[in-house]
Amino acid sequence: MKKSTLVTFSVCMALTLASCGGKSEETKEEETVTADNPVEALENMANESQNAQDEAQKKIAERKSKGDTLALPYEELMKYLPESIDGYTKGEPDGASVNVPGSSYSTADCEYTNDKGERVKVTIVDYNQAYGMYAGLTAMWAFSIDTPEEKSQGVKLDNKVAGWEQFQKKSGDATLTLGVGYRFWVQVEASGQKDTEGVKKIAKMIDLDKLASL
Repeated sequence: MKKSTLVTFSVCMALTLASCGGKSEETKEEETVTADNPVEALENMANESQNAQDEAQKKIAERKSKGDTLALPYEELMKYLPESIDGYTKGEPDGASVNVPGSSYSTADCEYTNDKGERVKVTIVDYNQAYGMYAGLTAMWAFSIDTPEEKSQGVKLDNKVAGWEQFQKKSGDATLTLGVGYRFWVQVEASGQKDTEGVKKIAKMIDLDKLASL
């Protein structure tokens, strides 16, 4: 990630990040999270938002009681990036620790390319000291979108981590965004895809359980 784009990057993530992770109700693996009608969607928004905020505040309080109030150094975040992805060559990881008035966060990312010119990008952000960016956005994942160009919907990965998957049907670009442990933002982007199964597989290469436990 170019350092000059970090401020813009953080603002964009504030509009897309949601807080999910850890314990959840029993669901099938990679169950999509959608609403059948607008009224149900609005009810889901209210319920999911309140539940997420309650759980987030509980998790934050637990971390503060242990003295854990700082984001991990970006060098530590880099250790969670996949060492290798089959068929791809790993590039040079990048990262930064960002301090702004009232909050701070750290980020790490890496790009992987194959001989077809297709790319995968994995990004991990620690928002341990940027709680405002994390609050009240989980409800967005109660919706689904399906058009001739795009299919997007909420998803639960392995019954542990919730997020949002997006597939651009014409370009073959796929994106999976996950909120982990009410603290970490994980995104996997890939080109040349047929669906979102590839980005899910790559996300599972990250130690999400360990991140959620921090």
